[in-house]
Amino acid sequence: MNAYQNFLDFFSMCNKERLDGLCESHFTRMTSHERARAFDYLLELVKAGGSEETINGLFVADHGRAIAPVSRLLAGATLNEEAQIVAARHLYEIDRRQDLLCIFIHYMADPDAKLRKKAVYYAPADIWSEEIRIALEVMIRTETEQLARLHAVDKLLRIYGVDEQSVGESVYLAIYRGLNSPVAHVKEAALSRLASLYE
Repeated sequence: MNAYQNFLDFFSMCNKERLDGLCESHFTRMTSHERARAFDYLLELVKAGGSEETINGLFVADHGRAIAPVSRLLAGATLNEEAQIVAARHLYEIDRRQDLLCIFIHYMADPDAKLRKKAVYYAPADIWSEEIRIALEVMIRTETEQLARLHAVDKLLRIYGVDEQSVGESVYLAIYRGLNSPVAHVKEAALSRLASLYE
């Protein structure tokens, strides 16, 4: 069985490998022709709306070739919600386009908890964005889905550059625990303390 057939078989799996998604190992043993066929197969799935799996797979299969069609499909509102989020992250990593931030911000406030979780997970934390900061703070205050809230806390701390090394273990843990507290006034105190570190 050739590597391309193994790739096709991946899409009929219902196991941990499928949950982990496509990675370089799924393409390593392919010939250049097979890899191009795999890219074309994924591109057709993306043109039909796409998903986290197919967008990530497209960029693994051929990062350079993926940029133009994904940019076009994202701009044309062709992609499904999840695919928009993942596409925005891949494209953001290329040239840090500020206009892509609105996609993360939009879905961080979506009624669908799954989309909020994806948006906050993929949102960039390498630049200061007042809009991203506000969206993260709203999530920390209101998010009911635990993993999404944890991602929001982690991302906000990363945007501020706060970790055990930068502020010391005791301060970091106090802020981290406060941001994750179910008690509103404790959470607000942690947000205020975080902001005060950089006034």
